[in-house]
Amino acid sequence: MNNHLIVPFLMGQRRDGLCRLKELDEHTWDVLALSELHKTEIEDSYEKLRIMGSIYYGLSEKIKKLVGIGLVPISISGDCVSTLGVLAGLQKAGKQPDRILWLDAHGDFHTWKTSLTKYIGGMPLAMLVGRIDQHEKHRDAVESMLWEIGVTPYPEKRIILSDARDLDAGEKEALESSEITVCGVSDILKNLDSGESIYIHWDTDVVDAEAETPALKYHVKKGPKYSEIEALFKNISREKIVAISVSAWHEEKDLENKAAKACLRVLKSLEDILC
Repeated sequence: MNNHLIVPFLMGQRRDGLCRLKELDEHTWDVLALSELHKTEIEDSYEKLRIMGSIYYGLSEKIKKLVGIGLVPISISGDCVSTLGVLAGLQKAGKQPDRILWLDAHGDFHTWKTSLTKYIGGMPLAMLVGRIDQHEKHRDAVESMLWEIGVTPYPEKRIILSDARDLDAGEKEALESSEITVCGVSDILKNLDSGESIYIHWDTDVVDAEAETPALKYHVKKGPKYSEIEALFKNISREKIVAISVSAWHEEKDLENKAAKACLRVLKSLEDILC
């Protein structure tokens, strides 16, 4: 069974351009493409949540099977909400990680109460630890999605978030009052204990590489370079990695596949460890 997965969706919206990865890499990539889900634009946030529930339930079942036969799943999707499916799959397989390492220029720790934009893509880490609030209809929609995926809340104290250099006020306050460890890339290894099982989630926008890869989403200055992420991954070689997920770039803007190739290059530093 193949452990390389492409999930060609962004907030429930089809993004088949991600499948170009299959032509760029030496590995065989399986595509989690549900034929009945073909909309490329969805306006209603509740419909997005409903569709994401279906997509990431499917991802969780795939992850469960891969982990069950001893493989380390590597998935690339259009958004960070996919982490709910990956974690659910690990939990279903009885392999919940000791630690989650979340690499992101942003906190992804908004709830409906703190978010001004109500953008679901700014909420997945909060959802991952069970933080749901505000309007009853919103709460019901989120809880329905989490229930369908089959994920249960993960302990905040076991999460390392790096480097989250772009936070909104309410999000910053929520993170500061949480048990999540927030640190720079250079301090990650200090916060890992030897022998811990780790699920690594890498949002590609954590790097400061607008000139090199302009198709990355939500550029934020003063962040790590690709080389720093590669060095970090190589230094995690002594740890036990149980899953890797990647939140991708704007595939429709990556006309020369610069972001895709950069991502694959960085992933190779992890794959070398797993071989």
